[in-house]
Amino acid sequence: MTPVRATARLQLHAGFTLADAAEQVDYYARLGISHLYLSPVTRAVPGSTHGYDGVDPTTVSDALGGEAALRALSRQARAHGMGLVLDIVPNHLAAHPDNRWWWDVLAHGRGSRYASWFDIDWRAPGANGRVILPVLDRPLAAALDDAVLRLATRDGGVVLMHHDVMLPLTLPVSAEGAGGDAIAARCAALNARVSSADPDWRALLEAQAYRLTWWRQGDDRLNYRRFFTIASLVALQVQHADVYQAVHRLPLSLLEAGIIDGLRVDHVDGLVDPRGYLARLRRDMAQACAGRGTSPLLWVEKILAPDESLPDDWSCDGTTGYDFMDQVSAWLHDARGQTPLARHWHRASRRPSCFATVEQACRREVLQTGLRSERDATLAVVRRLGRAGHLDTAAPGAPVVERAMTELLVHFPVYRSYVHGRRHGPGDRASWAQALEAVERSTPADTALVARQLADWFWGDAEAPAQKRARDRLRRRIQALSAPLNAKAVEDRAFYRHGVLLSRNEVGSDPDRFALDTAQMHACALAKRERHPHALLATATHDHKRGEDARARLAVLSERPLWWVRQAGVLRRLATRSGMPLPPPDVEQMLWQTLVGAWPVAPVDMSWFTARIVQWQTKALREAALYSSWADPVQAVERDVKAFVEGVLLSPRGEPIRRRLHHCVSAVAAAGARNALAQTALRLTLPGVPDLYQGTEGWDLSLVDPDNRQDVDYPLRRGWLDDTRPWSHLLQHWQDGAVKARLVQRLLDCRAQQPRLFAQGDYQPLQVAAHVPLLAFSRQHGQARLLVLVARHTHRSPAVFGAGLADSHCRGAALQVPPGRYRNVLTGATIDAGRRPVHLRTLLGGSPVAIYLR
Repeated sequence: MTPVRATARLQLHAGFTLADAAEQVDYYARLGISHLYLSPVTRAVPGSTHGYDGVDPTTVSDALGGEAALRALSRQARAHGMGLVLDIVPNHLAAHPDNRWWWDVLAHGRGSRYASWFDIDWRAPGANGRVILPVLDRPLAAALDDAVLRLATRDGGVVLMHHDVMLPLTLPVSAEGAGGDAIAARCAALNARVSSADPDWRALLEAQAYRLTWWRQGDDRLNYRRFFTIASLVALQVQHADVYQAVHRLPLSLLEAGIIDGLRVDHVDGLVDPRGYLARLRRDMAQACAGRGTSPLLWVEKILAPDESLPDDWSCDGTTGYDFMDQVSAWLHDARGQTPLARHWHRASRRPSCFATVEQACRREVLQTGLRSERDATLAVVRRLGRAGHLDTAAPGAPVVERAMTELLVHFPVYRSYVHGRRHGPGDRASWAQALEAVERSTPADTALVARQLADWFWGDAEAPAQKRARDRLRRRIQALSAPLNAKAVEDRAFYRHGVLLSRNEVGSDPDRFALDTAQMHACALAKRERHPHALLATATHDHKRGEDARARLAVLSERPLWWVRQAGVLRRLATRSGMPLPPPDVEQMLWQTLVGAWPVAPVDMSWFTARIVQWQTKALREAALYSSWADPVQAVERDVKAFVEGVLLSPRGEPIRRRLHHCVSAVAAAGARNALAQTALRLTLPGVPDLYQGTEGWDLSLVDPDNRQDVDYPLRRGWLDDTRPWSHLLQHWQDGAVKARLVQRLLDCRAQQPRLFAQGDYQPLQVAAHVPLLAFSRQHGQARLLVLVARHTHRSPAVFGAGLADSHCRGAALQVPPGRYRNVLTGATIDAGRRPVHLRTLLGGSPVAIYLR
């Protein structure tokens, strides 16, 4: 196996297949990548653009080229000294006809051999032992009366069709054994008199292992666990041995055959017992690779709260890097900007400036709407405990029980706890204690009392088997609910309502933790080296809310808060004078930030740019669910906001606004680019394994998906590899992105030349004068030493489109450098360090980053 130095994440789909990836292997090898990290490769719903809606985890997707193409990609990678990592999805599959396991469950119900493979509550109220399917576009009676339910013959059998939704159909006993012509004739006869009043149709639907319902009733009545709130993705019971074996047979066989080097586990919090799952998977992966001398790679997609750590007993190499993305972004922000920006947001938008307030409101909403069926199923478990006398409440079914459970979930500080049987982590009790303290502080005494009893029951030990089973059900339900609640309420709702500064609204971030100082950043790096030295370091992903360089640019507003407040006021006045109807004030304020963050630094087709912004704005409106929503799109609102965006960016009336936006971007773009180089340098030099998201070698001003999954311009990037312009020239002419690509290339080359230095080297913070906004550190392994200097808060230097990125922020300070002769890997310059401090002006040479090797 190839030792890991750096990964490159590739998004596969029918337009960029495994064969297309193979054509770029030589490019990534020249860039210095050691492993290509592939999005899911197994069979997915036809037309899938991402692969997370899998239908068959046992087969490589034909749309991507099949297993032969994966093996060919592996051979190509091996020929260039590289390896492959696969993204696997063990927590859910698509509820689709191509999913033969799900199809069998719908055909045979509890009699299916796969009935226990999916997390279905067969005893749920109203289910009567069937799967409740919220697939109808109208109530069932109307679907029958409007004849949008039809019978059709497929492969000698009969299926039920609802538009393009196909479902298996069990015919009455009287029709069994009939010939094809007879079946076709019966279908035609039933189709000719489809009606809610027809007894044959009622009997036919009643005979099925599923119960059809209107999609709008799904959140109320659903009896299977989903991926978040997506009814078309059904949760797998991978904790069962037969399910685990079926889901992992393919990746383990690919690992055993030497086709791949490791795995990335998607949404590990969606599993019942992540700790036990990872222990088993790590053991099976090691067995598959026995005798090769190196351990297979295993990373988990896990969102950590700011003060949360990955449990030490999880058998993996660490997370996929959202924690680092949050930390490095927070370090780029100026804490002094939080108060004036929050004050402006509250005054301009009439929305709360405290993110916790917004988050808690969103959590309550999501529990009442999108996750209502999951909430009700959890409440049913709680109420059964009350009726059995396990909860000492006067009225176990009273609203106080619902309030208590809701408030615990609303105040839960992390995605979830990991209590399974008698096993739990040291942070689990602390999380529950923090939630309880918040509930007791903010709710009436009766609610707090029941919350305390729930927590005591959750954590207590049970002697009787019945009590133990009841407690296990409660633990499982609550933990299975808290993770999607966090994701939906925070990332998919609150982030679209809170606009103090959008660069802090990112997956894995808490906007109320606005900034980190340099000492805290050093502490994060030391902790990473100590606990998970091979964890991924990411600053862009397929799920980010905005591109890494858009965030870096918006971070400059934290350095210039009063200036930005004035600019936002000017933009509003210009928009008012234009005569165009304005969006709601909170929508408008977030739009200005989005435009400043995504505004291109080089000329582009404004129609293309406008289409991207409109796409983002529509999604933002629906995610926020204040003026429109995915369930109930308000076309008038969306149309008006779209017209405003297009007017600002394309119409003659918007010209004054565009000039002001260009002025705003000109004032922060260079400082934002310096921030971007800073976070790139840290990602490639701090303890951990850097992950490069496809295309982000150049400037990444993307928005949320699907914008962040656009095709990559590989000819442009190949040209950057052959660019011979000196570093100083690239700093001066930075707009084309070549300067960032050079930084990536040179640092990846360093990692290739000195792999042990980066994989095993120590981490030594270097002390810089307090008034100098600089992070400096060294790393040493043997005789090799790395010296890194990275500047931040550089807005005071020239910051216009025509100015370069050269920076004079060091203010005459000096740095005590460990003795030795060093070479600057970006400029080739050398320095001899001894006992006397070296001037920062000499070390940086006008660059916002400097990296030296001894």
